Amino acid sequence: MKTRSPNHKKNSGHSVFCILCLLGVLILTLCLGSIRVYGLYLEYRLADCAVKIESEGDEYAMLEEAQAALLSPSRIYNYARSELNMVAASKTETIKLLPDSYGRQYGDNAPQGENAVNAARRPGRFSRIFVGAANAKE
Repeated sequence: MKTRSPNHKKNSGHSVFCILCLLGVLILTLCLGSIRVYGLYLEYRLADCAVKIESEGDEYAMLEEAQAALLSPSRIYNYARSELNMVAASKTETIKLLPDSYGRQYGDNAPQGENAVNAARRPGRFSRIFVGAANAKE
């Protein structure tokens, strides 16, 4: 009787399945690594943007301080006195105007004669939009 020779070849597909699983794990590991590298890149960009925002905020604060110093009343007064040769008003007068029958106000130099008639004439409907009262806040 003949002895059988040992057969080392297996007919099952376990080795192919193991290779496919190993290949899948390798691909997933590479994907996870690339996502981690991209996350680090985004974190670096975010830190860079935060530094830029902080530096711009510091510069804005410095500019606000410089503007406040330039707009101080004492600096404006000194500039007006030294550079523009302006002086404080010494003679100030108050003029009181009395209203006429049309609501216009005239002082001591009210128009006389024909000029008074023209001055007292009310503006037309269309021109009233161009004639308004002056306001100190405007």
